[in-house]
Amino acid sequence: MKRRPTSSLRSRRGFTLLELLVATAVGAIVLLVINATFFGALRLSNTTHDRIATDLEVQRALGIIRRDLAGIMLPGGVLSGQLQTTLASSLTQGTYGDQVGPDLYTNTGKVDGWNPFSDVQMVDYYLAPATDGGKNRSLVRAVTRNLLPVQTTTPDMQTLIPNVTDAVIDYYDGTEWTEAWDSTVTATLPTAIRFQITLASATPNQTATPPITLVVPVMVMTSASQTAATAAAGQ
Repeated sequence: MKRRPTSSLRSRRGFTLLELLVATAVGAIVLLVINATFFGALRLSNTTHDRIATDLEVQRALGIIRRDLAGIMLPGGVLSGQLQTTLASSLTQGTYGDQVGPDLYTNTGKVDGWNPFSDVQMVDYYLAPATDGGKNRSLVRAVTRNLLPVQTTTPDMQTLIPNVTDAVIDYYDGTEWTEAWDSTVTATLPTAIRFQITLASATPNQTATPPITLVVPVMVMTSASQTAATAAAGQ
């Protein structure tokens, strides 16, 4: 008659092959779940950081554009020129890209003890080709501080927003928006200026994003504008 194995002998037998396979399968499933969760959270974190960085970049650029438009100078004089979109259209294909709007004479120049120029400067906006060779472009700000040059000067270039598909400047004459303005003909400045920027989609299959619109009222008035406003008020 055979003797039955004691409990101490059974405890030293270890795991069976089936038990090892089951434990390995369960561990693999747990690792797959952890891997998917980790990389999903990592992608979400990277996307959020990229979006925040893009929003901060756009807000900074809009702040600079708002200052330029709000500080526009009266046309004419020694340092401030005319507001002419016709002149800009003739120079639209320039060295720096497609010019957006006319030359803007604004009082946003920094004045300090190290700079020989006044606060009046000429600002131009361009849609420059992307540096990586892509089809999208960059919104570039060109600043000219020396408005009485003896020889040709090179403006200071500043990239405001990359990955831009379009940028447009419109002008409000008091009743409607128009794409063209010539202060030599109207002898006036627009009541407000609208700057629209269209950013490129994050992915090729994503629908086009709506344009970002910035509307800045023009606080200065020419003599012709003041006369017209006085006549309108009298009526």
